[in-house]
Amino acid sequence: MRTPPTCAATRKKRASFGGDQQEGWKPAALRALGIAAVLQVVLLGSNGVAALAEGQKYGTRVVRTRYGALRGIVARVAAVEAYLGVPYATPPAGALRYMPPVTPTPWRGTRVADSMPPACPQRPPRPEDAQSARRRAYLQKITPILTNHSEDCLYLNLYVPRTPHGNPTDLLPALLLVHGDSYSWGAGNSLDGTALAAQGRLIVVSINFRLGVLGFLKTGSKASAQGNFGLMDLVAGLHWLRENLAAFGGDPERITLLGHGTGAALANLLAVSPMASELVQRVVLLGGSALSSWAIQRDPLSVKRRVAEQSECSGDVETDDIAPCLRLRSLEQLLDVRLDPPRFTSGFAPFVDGAVLPIAAHQTFQPTAASSGLISVIPGPGAEYAAFGQRDLLMGLTSGEAWLDLTDEDFQKGLNETRRDRILRTYVRNTYRYHLHEIYSTLRNEYTDWERGEQSPSVICEGLLSLLGDGQVAAPLLRLALLHSSGGGRGYFFHFQPGERVSLKGDELPYLLGVPLLRGEPTASALATRTNFTTADETLSRLLVHYLANFVRRGDPNGASPLSSAETLLASSPPFWDSYDSINQLYLEASLRVTEMRSHYRGHKMSLWLNLLPQLHRPGYEISMRHHHLADSPSLYEGAVRQQSMAMPIPAPPLPAPAPTQPSLASPGGGISTTDCGPNMSSSAVPTTPRTSQQPNLGPAPNNLLRKLASSHYQSYTTALTVTIAVGIFLLLLNILIFAGIYHQRDRNAALSAFGDKKKEELLEAGCSGIDEASGKQRLALDLPDSPPSSPPPHKAKLAQELELQLQEFQCSPPPGGGKRISEPPSYSRSPCTPRAHTPQCINDDDEDDALPEPPPPPKAPAPNLGVSGSGILRQPGTPGSAKKRVQIQEISV
Repeated sequence: MRTPPTCAATRKKRASFGGDQQEGWKPAALRALGIAAVLQVVLLGSNGVAALAEGQKYGTRVVRTRYGALRGIVARVAAVEAYLGVPYATPPAGALRYMPPVTPTPWRGTRVADSMPPACPQRPPRPEDAQSARRRAYLQKITPILTNHSEDCLYLNLYVPRTPHGNPTDLLPALLLVHGDSYSWGAGNSLDGTALAAQGRLIVVSINFRLGVLGFLKTGSKASAQGNFGLMDLVAGLHWLRENLAAFGGDPERITLLGHGTGAALANLLAVSPMASELVQRVVLLGGSALSSWAIQRDPLSVKRRVAEQSECSGDVETDDIAPCLRLRSLEQLLDVRLDPPRFTSGFAPFVDGAVLPIAAHQTFQPTAASSGLISVIPGPGAEYAAFGQRDLLMGLTSGEAWLDLTDEDFQKGLNETRRDRILRTYVRNTYRYHLHEIYSTLRNEYTDWERGEQSPSVICEGLLSLLGDGQVAAPLLRLALLHSSGGGRGYFFHFQPGERVSLKGDELPYLLGVPLLRGEPTASALATRTNFTTADETLSRLLVHYLANFVRRGDPNGASPLSSAETLLASSPPFWDSYDSINQLYLEASLRVTEMRSHYRGHKMSLWLNLLPQLHRPGYEISMRHHHLADSPSLYEGAVRQQSMAMPIPAPPLPAPAPTQPSLASPGGGISTTDCGPNMSSSAVPTTPRTSQQPNLGPAPNNLLRKLASSHYQSYTTALTVTIAVGIFLLLLNILIFAGIYHQRDRNAALSAFGDKKKEELLEAGCSGIDEASGKQRLALDLPDSPPSSPPPHKAKLAQELELQLQEFQCSPPPGGGKRISEPPSYSRSPCTPRAHTPQCINDDDEDDALPEPPPPPKAPAPNLGVSGSGILRQPGTPGSAKKRVQIQEISV
């Protein structure tokens, strides 16, 4: 159990929380309190005397949590009770250093939660080292909060509305704030939730968790899941809220995470983690996401190696556990460890550990085996970080998300093209892996204002600021919104631009927390770097608080406010906030003048990051990785750069280029791209399984053609085109065969017409004899134009007799049981033809001028009675009709 703070410490902390003292709570006021004050002093002890002397009023309600009773303080700004320094885990010190959090030890009696807890151990940047006056002012205000740090730091601060409006039995939703200054420094103590709790009727909670070398260091072996202790602390805080929110009048089933900057990336990771996803119902991401290039550490073993070297913990980095050695080191020695990561990347950061972040959900990218340098940057995790399911999502950003990468001098004097190119080249080299020169040229060309003849330094600075902000924050956040929408989730997106001045990173957070609503009142929030908030600022803040409270309460920012007074103070009815989807892409433009709905935020620029760059940033099939590298001259860069690895992707791409692939926003299996990606891209180009060109399988399901066509957009286009070409070629060949058959039939007919002049030529075609039903005469359906008019010689008469027999045999129908048509002239010993039911198509009397007959249709079924003879039916040889035909053939031949 934490020891009660001394009077001096209590006075110092309370001064940072309460500011100036109010009249009525000075020491002289104790005499006017009477018996009630005496009883209160007896109940609270010496701390109560100090609190009353400093003007702090304690709450009358005692909240009984699972671990003990709590009494908070009454905020003087609004009707809110604050419970400060509530432990949610056992102090992770001594043997518990570099261990997962342990549940807190229960306490006896009533614990007074009246003072801010210490921050977790850290080394914040010094204010005098800040590159801008704005940054310097913020560090000067937050440094006193961070200097009071200790390993005993796992505490919560709860801000609970006192008097319920409406039904007092209604449970209040909770909003957990995750601070986001850095993965290595910051504290939840800097976030004051008083105004948001009062105006939005929410239970607002801020939390401290382990940072830097104590919170995001992989201490175990390569296959171990030991690490990510800061993420585990956040999971423990969510579990504590699930167990104890009901005691404060809250709803454990409605917990929303709000993260800013690096805190947004942590909130994103918690929302998809199997350890915490069921504890979170909604997520608010401001200025960051897990898809940003700086969000995740891709090579935690290199960070472990650097820590082991500086802390003198020898051993094999891949197999040994350095946690026992680090427990023997002093806290100061651990805080002195310096990583100096490449610019635009993170040193201590969350990593895939197999527990909080399972490997199965992140298997699409892995560091290469021969990676070199401190941090092997393989940016752009996959779609698994957008797997929120049906959880509602609210996202927001400002216009200048990358302003911390530039200095005041840059903003005042601008940049020349040479320095702009050095910074851009550093960003490309530390963020991407393949085709760096092409990506660098594309970005340089896209963010150059070619409409202006002369590129002024201020214009160049604005272009670089937009480029870095779009690449590191805006494009990854929008890609997350598109993935979430395509998965069926509901999301809302807003852009914060209050005035004519470009909004900078962090400007939106005070407005969402209601800091402008505390004008003239003391506040513990270090975000209140401005004290000159206007009425317009207050109106905009009230509107954003209204939206945020409704979203936390029911997942929809629209609707009536829980406080009727807040509705009356709005200058006009709040505009309806449409959800964000991949088609309309509607978002809210939050401004001091007009807050309205717009569509397609920076559509042309976002198309570059989301469509063009993923196509450029893919591994080619070159022999050497030097094809992808930039020059190594130090004068070409500004800031630390990573070493360019010569290791080919694993597995190495085959020499024959496989079937091309295309990124898809909704590809099956969660994978988005087969290539290594930038901050707004999907997955790495280092797959764990070989990829080969896949051919469509026309066999049975499930790997059939239709399933292949639906696999992805690009593959569907390619397969459909292939099938269309194949069908076209097949039809073309079929037409060629048909025409060949027609011409072959014509040749056979022509050869048959010259049959009389060629004795040894085989029979190719034959006609038929028919009966003219009108005249009752029979004639031969064969024209022999070359026959001489003179009387036939004996050999021709014999030939005519043979021809008559062969014609009858050739035109006969197949037997009833089937059979093939005879192509050679049959022998004379065969049986006669089967009588037909109808006369075949022949040259009739009206078409005597036709040189060649049309192809006859297929014969119909033969008549069952073979002995029936009549009109239109060929008679058998030896019948009276056959003798008449022989006479006609002889006459025609003459």
